[in-house]
Amino acid sequence: MLELRIQDSDVQRKSNVLAIVLWGLVAAGVILAAFNIVRGDTQYNLANSLFILFVLVLIVLNRFGAIRTASLLTVALTTLPILIASYLLTSWSAFVVAALMIAWATVVDIASPSLLILVVVAILSYLFADSLDRAYRENRHRALHDELTGLPNRTLFIDSLQQALNLPDRNLLAVLFMDLDEFKVVNDSLGHEAGDELLILVARRLQGCLRRGGIAARLGGDEFTVLLHDVTELGDAVKVAERIATALEDSLELRGRQVFISASVGIALSEDGDGTADTLLRNADVAMYKAKTKGNATYEVFNSDMHDEAMERLELENGLRHAIYQEELVAYYQPKVELSTGMIIGMEALVRWEHPERGLISPEKFVPFAEEIGLIVPLGRWVLGEACRQAYEWRKKYPTATPLVTSVNLSIKQFKQSDLLQEISGLLQETKLDPQGLQLEITESTVSSDVEFAADLLQKLRGLGIELAIDDFGTGYSSLMSLQQFPVNELKIDKVFIDGIGNNAQDMAITKLVIDLAHTVGVRATAEGVETADQLAQLQSMGCDQAQGYYFCGPLSGDAATDLLGNIPRWLIDHNPSEHSRNPGMPFEGKG
Repeated sequence: MLELRIQDSDVQRKSNVLAIVLWGLVAAGVILAAFNIVRGDTQYNLANSLFILFVLVLIVLNRFGAIRTASLLTVALTTLPILIASYLLTSWSAFVVAALMIAWATVVDIASPSLLILVVVAILSYLFADSLDRAYRENRHRALHDELTGLPNRTLFIDSLQQALNLPDRNLLAVLFMDLDEFKVVNDSLGHEAGDELLILVARRLQGCLRRGGIAARLGGDEFTVLLHDVTELGDAVKVAERIATALEDSLELRGRQVFISASVGIALSEDGDGTADTLLRNADVAMYKAKTKGNATYEVFNSDMHDEAMERLELENGLRHAIYQEELVAYYQPKVELSTGMIIGMEALVRWEHPERGLISPEKFVPFAEEIGLIVPLGRWVLGEACRQAYEWRKKYPTATPLVTSVNLSIKQFKQSDLLQEISGLLQETKLDPQGLQLEITESTVSSDVEFAADLLQKLRGLGIELAIDDFGTGYSSLMSLQQFPVNELKIDKVFIDGIGNNAQDMAITKLVIDLAHTVGVRATAEGVETADQLAQLQSMGCDQAQGYYFCGPLSGDAATDLLGNIPRWLIDHNPSEHSRNPGMPFEGKG
């Protein structure tokens, strides 16, 4: 098998050595292929076959005397993987391997072209391996750093924090969680590109506030974190938070405009956690949200009570989501009384939450929370639908000379829904309620935030045939001009002014002004929160049209409100306030 046609003994020796190497490669390929077949793994059969075929071609070349060509191809075939693999050790190791192989080849007298091929292969393999290494490092940097600011991202920050926490002899660690105040204003006014520029500038200032060993990272959006090593006491972390606040005080130049930015910061120490990075980061986050509630440019230090509050908020959120879709919400109704007759002419729908464990929860507890977490729209939709169904039943059961109008509060998020008109129209059709039996109450602050938008939408809502009222009037900034653009039927005077009637001249003057203003623009005036006969007498003397409050009746369940309407109650006004400090809530007279 190894016999050659040429008689040169040296050439024959080299050919024999090469043949042994080549047949060894063939044997290795066949064994590998057989092993894969036994295992049922056939995905490498094609590659093995091509390898064996290529080696057989080299054997044929060697047998027919093309020893030099076969040797060069064999060197290229076997040396390239060795050299590339050696680069995994260090960048220059392949040249050492190549030098050793050249030295060995010189000793055994391999042809000089083979040595040249070896050098070329070493250089090519170095370039190939180096490009792979650079690509890996670049990809790893992109994976672990924020593309916009170049700061470490959440993954790298948490990894670094956990490594620091795992050190056996470490000192106290501190994490600062920072959220920019009013960042959305910059995005909305100057654009997102300007917002990105602001984040880059903030990142630079943040890095400038850190001492040696501190790590600043961007978690996403306008949230940044800082890791402080070797903190001796809480005051060290507080000083860094104050340095950050000071660094952000100076204005920033954004596209020719001076912009001021501040940040709310939460501080958490490693002694307050359980030794995990996630817990420490969460504690700092909780403290930051606590700082947010105190206003801009503040910091707060985490304590265990904050965690309890956060858990309570989480349970409240989960419970509220469940309540909206599992019929744990209940609609209550408070009568609105016409002061000229003492008769009920309307009902305001209010929502209560019948929690399976906590009992009845007041709206003051969960409605602001629903607005904060984005549940106010489905919550408001439920109340609106329930009120429409109840209003239809009342108008059907008690068709009086003055048909009952049921009012529902509309949140600012509901008011700005793009499909609000379609939703209300659909509910009216679904419940068969006459549009005149529904009144929507929108706060003054909602309509005054965008007068043009509000006037257009209110006009379209009036086009459906429903009534409109501006709630909490007197607490916003509506002008007489803007009020004339709103096609409303009623102004509701906020309870804060009614409380001052009788003991605060300013509140009385404002109340009288709102009543006169309502009459001037041709709408009704309704007082909220009436609790005493004196307040009622004063309101009647001012010419107020309607009132509601505990003097007449508190919020009632649907069944209780139905029973009250069935009695046809009528309140009589007593103008002697000295004998009435507060009516317990029963009408003066009803159906006998």
